[in-house]
Amino acid sequence: MQPNYAKGTIGAGQLFLTLFVARIVILLSLNTALTGGERLQELLPSCLGAYLLSFPLVLPVWLMRRGNPKDDPLRAARRILGRPGLLLAPVYAVYFLCFGGFCLSLLLLFMANVMEPLAPLPVLALALSLTAAYAAFQGVETIGRTAAIVTGLAAGGLALIAALLTAKIDPLNFVPFFEDGGRQAAQGGLLLLARSDGLTALAFLGVRARGKLTRGFVIWNTAVYALTAAVLAAAAGAMGGYLDRQLFPVYAAAASADAGIVQGMDAVLIGIWIFSLLVKLSTDLYLFRLCAESVRPAAGKGAAIAGAVLTAGLAIAVCSFRSLQRVFYGVEFFLVFTLVCACLIPLFLAIARVLRRRGKRRGRRAAALLLALLLCLPLTGCQEQIRLNHRLLVEGIGIDREGGEFVLTVQSTRIAEDENREVSVHTVSGPSVLEALSELTRRTGQNPLYGHGLVVAFGRSCAERGVAEWIDFLVRSPELRPSAQLLMAEGSAADLLTAESEGKTIPAGTLADILGTANINGRIASVSLNSFVNRLDEDGAAYLPVLRPIDGGVEASGTALLDGEGRLLSVIGDEATRGLLYLTGEFSGGLEKAALPDGSVLTARLRDLQTEVDVSLDGELPRFVVSIRCGADVAALDAADESADAGLYGEMERSLAERIKKEAQTALDLCLRDDQADVFRFSRRVRQAYPEKWREWRDNWGEIAAEAIVTLDVSVTVARVGQEDTPPIG
Repeated sequence: MQPNYAKGTIGAGQLFLTLFVARIVILLSLNTALTGGERLQELLPSCLGAYLLSFPLVLPVWLMRRGNPKDDPLRAARRILGRPGLLLAPVYAVYFLCFGGFCLSLLLLFMANVMEPLAPLPVLALALSLTAAYAAFQGVETIGRTAAIVTGLAAGGLALIAALLTAKIDPLNFVPFFEDGGRQAAQGGLLLLARSDGLTALAFLGVRARGKLTRGFVIWNTAVYALTAAVLAAAAGAMGGYLDRQLFPVYAAAASADAGIVQGMDAVLIGIWIFSLLVKLSTDLYLFRLCAESVRPAAGKGAAIAGAVLTAGLAIAVCSFRSLQRVFYGVEFFLVFTLVCACLIPLFLAIARVLRRRGKRRGRRAAALLLALLLCLPLTGCQEQIRLNHRLLVEGIGIDREGGEFVLTVQSTRIAEDENREVSVHTVSGPSVLEALSELTRRTGQNPLYGHGLVVAFGRSCAERGVAEWIDFLVRSPELRPSAQLLMAEGSAADLLTAESEGKTIPAGTLADILGTANINGRIASVSLNSFVNRLDEDGAAYLPVLRPIDGGVEASGTALLDGEGRLLSVIGDEATRGLLYLTGEFSGGLEKAALPDGSVLTARLRDLQTEVDVSLDGELPRFVVSIRCGADVAALDAADESADAGLYGEMERSLAERIKKEAQTALDLCLRDDQADVFRFSRRVRQAYPEKWREWRDNWGEIAAEAIVTLDVSVTVARVGQEDTPPIG
């Protein structure tokens, strides 16, 4: 008996929008752990390889449908093989259930590791699955309409996130491709193909679509991999190696994609994820329903609900058991399953087909726009499950070492019942940072919530022992944002976070404000968690601003240089700090004084500084030519009776250039020559330009960098208020 196919169909555009949205779920879960590598950027060539291979892999579906355009694999098998063809139904049913459970488990894993869900994970899994089951019961038309709406949200949101990240791209965050011989890129390509269940879905849904499928497939396949590559490239370029340690790197990147008053796009990404997952689960359950109806036409109603329960159960099981995670999150299982269902079975049916035309085009009215509104409830997962007055809003953490224990000084702001803010300081200790923070929870009875402007201060004792042993906790902490500011206390971090002004504890936000003055005076380094981790991972060195408490406040007192293990090497002063900022291109603005040949003193405000570094080889040593260009506005000149003629402006520019060059040279001498600390990222430039030479030098790069030839080329342009008849300065 043939199943009672529904009359509903969708347009080719709706079909490929449905498959496009479903693919977004895969994009949001990509990480280096899945590909067994070290660099997120290695997934970029993986995208190209998977994109090209998708075209030959879809050919068997086209060949199968040539004999009868209305044939999906199960119809073709029944028509060609008779009743034995029904044996393929459970194969495809299990395939779609596994993919649905896999995709749902990714969200549950995210909620368990990053968010605090509003409901227990089993309840959340069952709620999402049943919502999708209703959509699957309604049919493919509603799924197509829902996908069209979700596509606008998803594509627009991801495009915005990519654009915000693109504005933050640092070319030094990229390294040469295939440093591992292409192993990770190949593994990533296989992973992307293994996740290509859209090829199998196309074999079923293509017979229910109106329009030109060939052109639609080309556009869909191109859009899928172009979007994946664009998001990954923007994320890797903006955040570098920091993302390589993240379980959900795209989410971590979105959290740092800010614009104006918008502090992170993570909430937008969560919305995209949940709505895309709805479409994905609806599609998988609808296809599962088709498999059940091919065996028993009356099974449609119960099949969608049964599939939802099985999907939820499988997702929970995958999240709970490591053995299942190794299977479902690996490559082999889904790669073999996808190749069999998407390619081998259609190819077999195409070869063995008997040209018989029978049966009706089937389908059901489709999917779940109405119940999509229910997903607004899980969207509040980006809010907090616990009331705000029950949270400890952590704004500053000080880390010291005493013997074998970490001593943490935590400055928090508590929202009282009357909504007033109460600043308090807690001191806890433990054998690790995590255990010390757990002690904080036990003492206060409140769960910590890390603020957007979090400041982490390391005591000198901690820096002398090395920070690498605890930095992994900060990177993997789901609530800690990559924009958190790091610094070193001149003495103990406890003294810094308990410093007082006018009888009140100085808020951690004030420390962040002091670091923020780097944009004003240009003598303070500002280091985020993201940039610090990237520098440590580059086999070079890192640096941190140093603050100290004084009577009535806190002040900056230089910059700490750290080696590749995060151990303190030395502390440089203000002049060398400014030279460091010149050389790294991180100088935003500030006043600079220079003595003119006639003995007068010029004070100028520097702006628009740009630093370019060219690298070459000079025998067995690297050569770096550092070009520094900036503009300057005259702020004061002690010889007010002098006319600002062209000659005077020339002297100003030469004097300022010499002053900048002197400070930059001081930084080079102290950092490179004395401490062998390449805080200027010269190592990354060598790695990009001469990868073979870098492999030779990397083990003793500190010594090589100390002998490197560095040439400074500095030019300053002083703004003129006029041309030939410039008025006097005064």
